[in-house]
Amino acid sequence: MDERRILIVDDDPQLRETVTIVLQTQGYKVLAAETGEEGLAQASQHSPDLILLDVNLPDRMGFDVVREVRRLSDVPVLMLTGRTESSDIVSGLDSGADDYLTKPFNSDELLARVRALLRRVPSSDQPLTAAAGQVEIDSKMRIVRVRDEQVDLTPTEYQLLLLLAQHPGQVLDHHTLLQRVWGDEYINDTAYLKVYIWHLRRKLEQNPHDPKIVMTEWGVGYRLAP
Repeated sequence: MDERRILIVDDDPQLRETVTIVLQTQGYKVLAAETGEEGLAQASQHSPDLILLDVNLPDRMGFDVVREVRRLSDVPVLMLTGRTESSDIVSGLDSGADDYLTKPFNSDELLARVRALLRRVPSSDQPLTAAAGQVEIDSKMRIVRVRDEQVDLTPTEYQLLLLLAQHPGQVLDHHTLLQRVWGDEYINDTAYLKVYIWHLRRKLEQNPHDPKIVMTEWGVGYRLAP
């Protein structure tokens, strides 16, 4: 049985319930969201292995959600679209989706697409590593080790490190980090972000004043050494 995490983002409660049952019978852990914003928050917090995403959501189009996801993650995205909306298929793939499934669909078709997409990526239960192996994050157990020693992080410090570790070597700008970790109301509070970066460096770096793990891209954001 597979314990990989799948996020379904759809405003139809009956479809969410049906898909959840189908996936759970195959051993998948299912997360559900009703809106695009809720889906982005769930994706950031739980790092799913696959996202099932409806084209038409109450707060925004699914294409916009895919573009937001692609700024932060390479997680496979399976778009769910109406059978007559052929233009949605092209728009979804162009925006970064990996595949599409037209409604209505049966459980066998859904599971076949899910298995095919999951074969392309390793399980998110595997520890994330960065900084040439100095940092290891077990996202399932929420344990962080630095140079083989476990370190204690606050929930906010952990979420910040996890987000950076999901994109090792990639610069994440200030606004993205603030929005994903703290929320829209903090999006311009770069001084707040600097404080937490310093907290992380004190716990991860051999010399926090000469960081080799959490790197600054001046005027842009931060990146984690790959």
